[in-house]
This record gives sequence, C-alpha cells and structure tokens, in this order.
Amino acid sequence: MSRYISPVLYILLMLVGCVAFISIAGVRIGVFEPLTGFSMLRKSVFASLFLSFLAVLSLGLCRKEKNIASQRFFFLVLIVSLVYSTMWIGFYLQRSGLPQINDITTDTDSPPAYLNVNFIRKYNENNLSYNPEWAAIQHKYYPEVLPVYTSKSKDFVYSVVTDLIENRGWEVVAKYSQAGIVEATARTPIFGFRDDVVIRITQIEPDKVQVDMRSCSRTGRGDYGVNAQRIESFMSDLTGSLTRSSMPNVNSVR
Repeated sequence: MSRYISPVLYILLMLVGCVAFISIAGVRIGVFEPLTGFSMLRKSVFASLFLSFLAVLSLGLCRKEKNIASQRFFFLVLIVSLVYSTMWIGFYLQRSGLPQINDITTDTDSPPAYLNVNFIRKYNENNLSYNPEWAAIQHKYYPEVLPVYTSKSKDFVYSVVTDLIENRGWEVVAKYSQAGIVEATARTPIFGFRDDVVIRITQIEPDKVQVDMRSCSRTGRGDYGVNAQRIESFMSDLTGSLTRSSMPNVNSVR
C-alpha cells in the first residue's frame, strides 16, 4: 500500500509548497492584492495540517509492511508539514493580541507630516491622516516608541539619518535637508508590503536636536507591530551611531 500512498503525499506536499510560494511571490511583485495572498497562505496552512494527518495515518496503515524507505518518507512529510504549519500558527498567535492600528509615530501630539508620499499612494490604500484616537493605544502597546534627543548639529544628524536609510535599503521618496525631513518607503521582509516612513529633525534648543519618526502601512487595518518595531530598531541604530561619533578616536589621544 505504501507504494501507492507515497506519490500522493509527495504531490500534496509539492502543492502546498507551490501555493505558499505563489501567495508570497504574487504579493511581492504585485500580481494580486495582499488580502488574496493572505487567503492563499491561510489555505496552505490548513492543507499542511491535513497533510500532517495523512502522514500520521499512512504511518499507522503501513507499519506492518516494514518498508523502511516509505516510513522515512512519511515521517519526513509529517515533519515538514508540521514545521510549516506551526511556524505560521505561532506567528499569528504571537501577534494576534496586537491592536488594529497601522500608523505609528514618536510624536502623537504633532506627528511628522507626509509631503510627497501623498502623491504616490493609490486611492484604495490607507489614508495618511493621523487618527488621534490611536495615540493612547500606541502608548499602551508600544511604549518604547520614543524620539531621539542629541546635542549634535542638525546637519550632522541629518547626514546620519540619510546614511542609515541608505544602509537599510529603503527607497527614498524625498529629502529636504533645510527642513530636516526625509521621506522613504520600506518593505516588509516576507510579503514585501510597502510602509511609508517620514523622519523629522528639529532644532528645539540651541544645543538640542529632536528626531521624530513616523511609519504608516499602505494596506491593512493592522500592521502586526511591524511599524513600531521598525521605528524602535531605527532609533536604536541612530542612537548608537550618534553615540559612537561622540567617542574620541583612540589613536588621536595617544
């Protein structure tokens, strides 16, 4: 019986892999909308769970045949399908408790405004008007999203910010060095969703500069914490870069 079951499980395993690949690649290159991709991915997870059940059933039905090769293959299918499904289920459960907001900023009272991004967003994508009702929600779930303060000059901070954006591979939309504003577009690692970023550098005192950042998803009601994570990571790197620039050169003090 195992020689009949093995080809079926192999074909089903390949189909699950193809659906998963198409769901992700299709969204990244713009073949279909993100909701369609998510729907396909969700179905692939259900199919993978069903495939795990079939693999366990096959191991039970063919245990008396003592076909080691078939049993190893059934076990391999079980492991692969379980790892794939549990990975996505774990991802969902980990982030399912996060709020349904998609616009995060370090300044909820006066968030940095988008200037050129307004012209590149499509009519069916999220509005760029900040919802003040989200401020309290953000402070509750993402308290680490904070501005950066430094005694460095505004021009120096601006150059560090632009370098960090370039190093991260974000697509620069517009730069206003005099105003201290940079707009860019970042993409999520897996699906490649586009999130628009604006960074504002303000001279608040003669020897104090404030850096604010805002990250807003183009699609989806919630962002699964991606925008907050992006801001926290960027601000951490910015703080590190500014701190290192303040340290004296070892060779210069010898």
